[in-house]
Amino acid sequence: MPRKVRLYFYTSQIWQRRLRILLLAMLGLIFTLSFHILPAESKLTRFSEQSIIQKVPPPTNLEHLIQQGRTFYQTEKFAQAAQSLQQAAQLYESQGDELNQALALSYLSLTQQKLGLWNQAKATISSSLKLITQAKPSTEQAKRILALALNTQGSLQLALGQAELALESWQQAAKTYTQIDDPVGQIGSLINQATALESLGFSTRMMKIWEQAEQNLQAQPNSLLKVLGLRSLGNTLRVRGDLEKSQQLLEQSLAMAQNLRSPQEESATLLSLGNTLYSFGNKSLQRDTSSEENPLPLDCNHGLISENAKTYYQNAADFYYKSAIKSTSAIAKIQAQLNRLTVLLSLGQNFSNEELELLQSNLTTLTPSRAVVYAQVNFARSLVCLNQASQNTKTQEKSIFNQDKISQILTKAVQQAQDLQDQRSQSYALGNLGQLYEQTKQLSLARQYTEQALNLAQVIDASDIAFEWQWQLGRLLLAQGNSQAAVAAYTEAVTTLKSLRTDLVSLNSDIQFDLRDRVEPVYRQLVALLLQPEKPSLKNLKQARDVIEALQLAELDNFFRDACSIVQPTPIDEVVDNANPATAVIYPIILADRVEVIVKLPHIEQLHHYRTYKAKSEVDKVLEQLQQKLRQRYTFSDRQVLSQQVYNWLIKPLEADLAQSQIKTLVFVLDGSLRNIPMAALYDGKKYLIENYSVALSPGLQLLQPKLKPKRFEALIGGLTQSRLGFSSLPNVADEFKEIQAVIPSKEFINQAFTNTVIEKQVSSLSYPVVHLATHGKFSSQQEDTFILTWNGKINVKQLREVLQTREPVAGRASQVPSPIELLVLSACETATGDKRASLGLAGVAVRSGARTTLASLWKVDDKSTAILMGEFYRQLKNNPGLSKSEALRHAQEFIFQNYQEHPFYWAPYVLVGNWL
Repeated sequence: MPRKVRLYFYTSQIWQRRLRILLLAMLGLIFTLSFHILPAESKLTRFSEQSIIQKVPPPTNLEHLIQQGRTFYQTEKFAQAAQSLQQAAQLYESQGDELNQALALSYLSLTQQKLGLWNQAKATISSSLKLITQAKPSTEQAKRILALALNTQGSLQLALGQAELALESWQQAAKTYTQIDDPVGQIGSLINQATALESLGFSTRMMKIWEQAEQNLQAQPNSLLKVLGLRSLGNTLRVRGDLEKSQQLLEQSLAMAQNLRSPQEESATLLSLGNTLYSFGNKSLQRDTSSEENPLPLDCNHGLISENAKTYYQNAADFYYKSAIKSTSAIAKIQAQLNRLTVLLSLGQNFSNEELELLQSNLTTLTPSRAVVYAQVNFARSLVCLNQASQNTKTQEKSIFNQDKISQILTKAVQQAQDLQDQRSQSYALGNLGQLYEQTKQLSLARQYTEQALNLAQVIDASDIAFEWQWQLGRLLLAQGNSQAAVAAYTEAVTTLKSLRTDLVSLNSDIQFDLRDRVEPVYRQLVALLLQPEKPSLKNLKQARDVIEALQLAELDNFFRDACSIVQPTPIDEVVDNANPATAVIYPIILADRVEVIVKLPHIEQLHHYRTYKAKSEVDKVLEQLQQKLRQRYTFSDRQVLSQQVYNWLIKPLEADLAQSQIKTLVFVLDGSLRNIPMAALYDGKKYLIENYSVALSPGLQLLQPKLKPKRFEALIGGLTQSRLGFSSLPNVADEFKEIQAVIPSKEFINQAFTNTVIEKQVSSLSYPVVHLATHGKFSSQQEDTFILTWNGKINVKQLREVLQTREPVAGRASQVPSPIELLVLSACETATGDKRASLGLAGVAVRSGARTTLASLWKVDDKSTAILMGEFYRQLKNNPGLSKSEALRHAQEFIFQNYQEHPFYWAPYVLVGNWL
């Protein structure tokens, strides 16, 4: 599949960790702060200046300083803005004007955040709030300044990963705006609160806040304020992946701007619509870049994209064109043109040298700013892609922008960043200059510029761009033959990425999807280096396992758009050493040219390791064919041949060791396309794996503590038998429930009684150890497409997570909180067909539900055999108190295999994820 072209939105926040978060917060803060700016598509109107500056008029000389600082800030000359604001604050202090001093300090803190001066920003906003408190704000003007400072403090707290504190600050700001009856301020603070709630993973509360913010905004009269508000909401919804709603609000904003005859607002909203359409195109791409075949992060499609994506990209290009035509701002016009250039390049369309020269000429006339620096860098990157396309297409005009000219553009960007005293944009420009020389094999120059870029990023604690230069340095060191230093650089990059986990909520959805291009290869390339020797050391084997687990956690973070956490984890190695029956953990890793397998056996410190040299393309082909054959009911020898190939890769080299250690249970930590294959169905030529071993899956090296055997073995069961909302009926669910109720006490909710409200109430208030849901459901690589069906609608994976994790105290025993769910069963669910990473949705449900163990199916199974299997599974658990869940599942699968249907279609798709004991 083609690799996704990358659209740079030409704001310096695009690859910057903390400013990316700050940017998201500012989508709300724009409603209340004259100083706050939005990304390029919506920063052009400063409609709320009067809310603070005009209501608290400073002396004339200070007014000039404030205005100067504001102008510098809006034109992204942050060093100059800081100087003006610092001077203004000092003058206010000398005059004893505490409120205006606090106002200037609040603005200064925002500017320091832009410059990456986090400690200074923290001290500055603390001083601002202290001054306001001392002044005892009672007037409307003072309360406005207080609300502004609280918003600024919230943006800083979220940038530093303190989402709970940020939420508190924004709630206080909203309360203050309510006191002075400022609906615009309330809306802005609500948007900010929603950002913090999503960062904390509270999806339901977040959605209620969004609804309230939209209702408040829609109630406002039509005005330029409302145009900007709708655009801000639309942009923020795009960031969190709600593209349909984003498009709806942006179209409303556009229509209103047109009716109000505001070309600049119309231009800004057209640019936003282009960005949303581009995100739609990215979402429609299905590709896998999980190998290190192309190690360079700059990928150019050259028109190799799906038809669906082409439609979205073309529509995005049309919006960018209209935005450029309408714009009255030179930088905004350039940004729209550069966005259009990038998208059209992905569509394989030609550009004349005259068009490119005009674009460059327009760039040179712009007054230097951070936005201009980034525009030049991204223009240079597009030119690299254009040159690659012209080399591959004889009919395309040869670009006059050769490597020397591209280097000159980047060098100029570096110089402008230096003049601006903007270390962040300087680092970005230097790193891209290093990447250009990397591509042209000028390794010494590439390393020189990369090291300069990395040093600057580390000075200002810009971890988000530091990891890119650490990765780039690792590639360069490897190319220069220094493998040991390359491993060190790669290790630093992975360590930096781990520190960025809490920032995933702030990423634009297309950047999140970009994890596969710009994040995943870092992990895999490091693993390939660690396992390169014929016999890797124990240290390397352990590190390789840790790196793969870190990648899997990053994938889950990316899936949920927040940082995943596992409560009270126990190292899986410790569990294996003490497990009964004896257990082995198998870690297969798919690399570009081979399949590496690492194995942990009980009571043995040394990890086993073996590999099969097989190109990733061949591995994926076999796995895709096997998955298709397993989902078909009438396949035999061809299916077994494919299954035996996979068995030979993963199990055959280990057979003697498994026998010697008397292993009874195999736990797999799967990678890539292997996640869509039920390991129980692997075939050794005579028997399936399930005939010799119990099988379970684990999401990583950490495991939830196993609970003691419950004193009461009871289940809450719910589901559908009737056709609902376009989904087919499941008549045998009734039989499934009868099978369960014949074994264990159960409380049933079926059809009309099985609603979102009922399941939330029952699961949150009762402490059943088992929750069994028999209904349609889907696991997808997109969290918004992962759901279970109830009578009145879908419960998506984020909502399900909150329902299952949040249990209320037992009535009459307020201090006693019920235990987590011991076993969550999702029958009649399936992974999305054609989605190579669909099992990510299953892993997400398993990890984030709070259930210690999850049992689900990889595809929709004959519901008659499901009823029998589930009944036998519960029967095994009840009648054999010492039996593990994985053993109980194995006996149930064998029962189907021996007594009903031998084909894996009927028994293999059931997988146990999490604690197998």
